[in-house]
Amino acid sequence: MRLRKFRVRAYRCIHDSGEITVGDLAAFVGRNESGKTTILQALTLLNKDEQVSELDLCDEMNEELKDEIKLAEGDFDLSQYEREILKEKFPSLPDIKKIKLFRTNRDQKVQYEFEDIELSEEKNKGLNSWENFSKQIIEFLDTIPNHLRIQVDTKFFDESVPRNQEVFDSGMAEFSNQFHVIAIQEPSVIEEWEKIYESPGNQFSNLLSGESEKSALQNFIASELHPRFVYFSDYKKIYGNINLNEYLREEKGDRVDSIEFVEEFDKAETVRNLFYLAELDIKELDEVKTSPSKCIKLLNAASNRLTSKLNPAWKGDPIHVDLRYNPGNIMSVVISDVHKDGTITNTGLLNRRAEGFKWTFSFIVNFAAETQRSELKEAILLLDEPARNLHPTQQMGISDLLKNLAGSNQVLYATHSPFMIFDYTPGNLLVVELDKRKHLSRIFYDYWNADDKTLTPILYGLSRGQVESIVDREIGTNSRPVIIVETMSDAMYLNAFDKFLKDPNISMNPLNIIAAYNKNSVLPLAIFYRNHGYKTFVLLDNTDESKQISAQLVSNEFSSIQTIFFEREGKKLESIEDYIALEDYLHPVNQTYEIKLRQEGFSNISPQDMESTEGKGNLEKLKKIWQEHRDDDWGEFDNEEITRYICEKITLEETNFLSDKTKDQFRSLYRLIAERIRQYQNVNTKPDLDKFQKAKI
Repeated sequence: MRLRKFRVRAYRCIHDSGEITVGDLAAFVGRNESGKTTILQALTLLNKDEQVSELDLCDEMNEELKDEIKLAEGDFDLSQYEREILKEKFPSLPDIKKIKLFRTNRDQKVQYEFEDIELSEEKNKGLNSWENFSKQIIEFLDTIPNHLRIQVDTKFFDESVPRNQEVFDSGMAEFSNQFHVIAIQEPSVIEEWEKIYESPGNQFSNLLSGESEKSALQNFIASELHPRFVYFSDYKKIYGNINLNEYLREEKGDRVDSIEFVEEFDKAETVRNLFYLAELDIKELDEVKTSPSKCIKLLNAASNRLTSKLNPAWKGDPIHVDLRYNPGNIMSVVISDVHKDGTITNTGLLNRRAEGFKWTFSFIVNFAAETQRSELKEAILLLDEPARNLHPTQQMGISDLLKNLAGSNQVLYATHSPFMIFDYTPGNLLVVELDKRKHLSRIFYDYWNADDKTLTPILYGLSRGQVESIVDREIGTNSRPVIIVETMSDAMYLNAFDKFLKDPNISMNPLNIIAAYNKNSVLPLAIFYRNHGYKTFVLLDNTDESKQISAQLVSNEFSSIQTIFFEREGKKLESIEDYIALEDYLHPVNQTYEIKLRQEGFSNISPQDMESTEGKGNLEKLKKIWQEHRDDDWGEFDNEEITRYICEKITLEETNFLSDKTKDQFRSLYRLIAERIRQYQNVNTKPDLDKFQKAKI
């Protein structure tokens, strides 16, 4: 189950987040105290066992909270496997593809909504549920002779549904044995009981919980499919030696008043998770620690269990973890590298390893423990500023770990580090800003409109290629081609349609797409990359400003091959939006402005409206239509909103509105770029590059 949209209201500093779309690996970026952590913690309200405190409710919304209000709600897509399970358990229901979960300020239970599916709340005797099964047993017992009936203990069937197969089997076996003893003189009664007992439909795996269709479905999802949000904050790193005396004191809650103790054993949770994974009972260790052979045997078994559980999540070379007991009640954590040929090297205490290794090791310990403890098949991981204390290069290395986690889980994390931002598409990068006057946070996608301080790490992240080209002089002419575009919308469309088309013949994956901060920065960006050995190309609109940029590029010794104007079939296009078929582009326009247009008494914008409007390209025509209605309070046409809409739909694979014509027109753009790169590689010479390399010195 994947979270696709969520909304938070009346929770701490979040008045109303609005409807937020998220991808599988999404970063929340913002200044300190902006509300990033609050957003992550609010999502944990969708855990079925979470409790809501009145202290967490938004003080500014006292009036709203007098009524029932959804504090947190999430829209989830079901996997094919989950859909098949539901279809198997509830064959009479239509295919359930989406589920909404929400929690209110009036009900401590998480509630469910199922698209447009209407579910009956009336009792249904036809449901194969525990409740109906129990009634069947009681009804059967009411038919047997009274002298037998009064001896039968039905306590097992009077209780709630057994928590697992083992409890069910045990309870049923105990009742059946009791019944056989009581009714030993009545073979016909026993025969009837055996029919019920051995019925395949009455096996625990087939039994639902609930007396109505609605309650049964809700209970089944709660017990079998309910998503799990796992929140990770700043777990302390494990070092080489663990003082078990101090750890046990912490476990008992007997903190001593010393700074050293607090600093050292804030990591008790991580140590606890380490022992949990190793299935190591400290009490058992205490009993055998005076016997070296027994102690070694116990710790060897624990070490092997720990190693087997950690390695699947460890994406580097395999490691082996040894737990060793030392005098002074000290537990040592020893790490070894295990190579493909079976050789073991680099054996030593964990504290000998690099900080990035120790952080990653400690994180995986906590992740694996929490995952197993919750018996998770999938999880939505909420990471609060992961790797914040690591060096930038180590932070960038964490990206692989997070991407791997996002393969089988969903990862949402808060950061203000430019080195922890890996994806700039809507839904994968969201900005959190705080209105200090109201002390309320807001969340939005168009991060390029964030305030300067919030935008700073994002800009650093966007320009990270520049930094890498300076730091790594070995990249030089072997680097991938760079495409510099004028706007963020251009970059978003190029990345989104590349994924959407899934055409290996035209894929942009080998390219770096760099969005200029504004049109004035296109030229210096292009010169910078060119002078650092990159094969640099510039993609331009067909506007007067863009034509000036083209002329400046020529004067700075860029060839005509490196300057690419948007064009199709030999005709220049005003902007990248003109690659989208008119009917396709009007769909998100009308969807985005639907409410405003209808409020003002106007119908949707039609192709005929566009044809009758003067202007070059779709954007100019739409801006003129909006200008014509400025007295109707339409405001200004915002093409970035439309970009966001289209790219979001591509991310969510909701692309029915995009026609084959649009796909073909975008393919022509990628082919144009590929052809220019080929031409440049054919005519470019090494002396030309050397000239620019020398010029920068």
